[in-house]
Amino acid sequence: MRMKFESSVKQKLKFSQLGTWYMLALSAIAIISIVGQVLIQHHLSNQMSDSQVVNIAGRQRMLSQKISKLSLMLHDGQAPSERDSIAKKLQNTFQLWRASQTALQRGNDTLHLPGAPSIRIASLFEGISIPFHEIQKGATDILHQLRSNRLTDMKALSPSITRVLQNEEIFLSGMDVIVSEYAAEANEKINSLRRMEYLLLAISLSVIVAEILFIFRPTAVQVSRTVKKLRTSEKNSKKLLKEIGALYASLEKSYERLSVINQPIENPKLYAKADLGGNVLSLSDNYIEATGFAPSDHQQRLCDLFPGIANPSDWMDEVVDTVTEEKAWQGEIRFYNSDGKECWLMAMIQPVQIENGETELLLIASNMTDRKRAERSMNKKNRAEIEKLVNQQKFRSVLILEGQEEERKRIAMDIHDGIGQMLTSLKYHIESINPDDAASKQKIAEVDQLIKNVIKEIRRVTFNLKPTVLGDYGLQAALNVFITEIAKLTDIRLSFTADGDTGRAPQNIENNVFRIIQEAINNAIKYSGAGQIDIKLKQTETELVITVDDKGKGFDAKLVEARSVNIESGRGFFNMYERTEYVNGTLDIQSSPGKGTTVSLHVPMMATKGVEGVAEEKFIASE
Repeated sequence: MRMKFESSVKQKLKFSQLGTWYMLALSAIAIISIVGQVLIQHHLSNQMSDSQVVNIAGRQRMLSQKISKLSLMLHDGQAPSERDSIAKKLQNTFQLWRASQTALQRGNDTLHLPGAPSIRIASLFEGISIPFHEIQKGATDILHQLRSNRLTDMKALSPSITRVLQNEEIFLSGMDVIVSEYAAEANEKINSLRRMEYLLLAISLSVIVAEILFIFRPTAVQVSRTVKKLRTSEKNSKKLLKEIGALYASLEKSYERLSVINQPIENPKLYAKADLGGNVLSLSDNYIEATGFAPSDHQQRLCDLFPGIANPSDWMDEVVDTVTEEKAWQGEIRFYNSDGKECWLMAMIQPVQIENGETELLLIASNMTDRKRAERSMNKKNRAEIEKLVNQQKFRSVLILEGQEEERKRIAMDIHDGIGQMLTSLKYHIESINPDDAASKQKIAEVDQLIKNVIKEIRRVTFNLKPTVLGDYGLQAALNVFITEIAKLTDIRLSFTADGDTGRAPQNIENNVFRIIQEAINNAIKYSGAGQIDIKLKQTETELVITVDDKGKGFDAKLVEARSVNIESGRGFFNMYERTEYVNGTLDIQSSPGKGTTVSLHVPMMATKGVEGVAEEKFIASE
């Protein structure tokens, strides 16, 4: 006996140590994942602006060439309207060129440029500062003379134009080197991120291998040895719970997939410009490509650019109020394109102050139509898969529950007909002995009493496994015997009343109803602390209603609303709900702390079709 106790203590200590190591291993994986995500997100945030930087830097070359081209387009004898058009284009190009050059070096939130270039790039910018300022000075002089007199002759403009042309080639060569350096730095960041991901992967795999060798493998050996000692019915129960757990895990993964769509969102693009009141000043090719609408000759507001947008006036007021406070408006816009198809944009409306002190609104947006359509498609597909898995699991639960009942019946018969008969025979043999020795007689009396207790215990166990009275005389008789027997083992008073039709229900319904009520009564005896438990049965031709009521401690009924297998009362409530679904019934548990608990079971009496047929039909329909 002492050896068994010591072995049990050692086994508990060993499992406790395995649990500690298991928690440490999970914590290590969690820490590695968190650290990895922090590092990766940091790298990604640094790289998000790289493409924009390279794009702006490359555009600088084109803008400088455009400045030169527009300068060369000036000549004597031009019409005033032609001079005005060239001056306006030169003004816009020059402003964008100068603002972009400053943003590349110092950063700009509107253009999503971080600034703070590397030492190498900063030195390259310093190398082209002279031609940049020369071009800037020449373009400024040209624009100043044109503003003073739009028909200024070429003699006055030639020195400034010559200054622009002489410095353009040097500026272009310098910008080519800068663009190449930006691209090289971006590639180096990508390579650094790749090396970091490989390192984190290697660390994670090492931790997982260590868990397998030192935690999961020893745990599997211990569990394997323990499982071999369990009865077949217990193995079936474990298998059922494992399958249900796997189903719930698959459901969680399916719902997670609903929110993770692999369709990327395009980079933000400039769609339109507007004044501070929301009146559209210009539309970009990006807007025309995304919507299919051509520019209108009439004055438009921003809300007019998106047909079908919800509450356009309210939306326009919201945008104007936001930008008036010098804040950027950001959100999703749902509208219909020229083909009548639904489109989605992730848009930002940013107020920007231009040179003359006025404020313009820049509409910058990303097209997320493909992502929205993919989300809807994934949602529809996963819902159908989830319903199919649930129906399949219900059918497997039916089969396993029936297997459990058959196994209980077999074990009960083996104990009753085998061990019980042998103990009874042994009792009779002992009683037939008539020794003369008083000590032997006392010993035999003690053995006889022990055998009587063993027989009584076996009868109790076999009754709990499979009460024969349930199969022979029905549910009402089985509950009456069960309550009478269990009342002998507790100080709590148990009251049982039956009302209505006493006809027999299908065997599978009686088996599962008995198990549900058995579990409810056992829970009330163990946890309620009540002085009395009332059990009422009412049976009609259409319905069977059983209630178990106590005025004990009660509990928070929200604990069982989620129907989890990990609630405080163990798997009891979970099994009760599973059996209730098996018989197509409803189980209502009403309880609150200090006010007791009432368990009500309603089961429809199915005269023509058993539960097996219903479950099988549902399974076939799901297929």
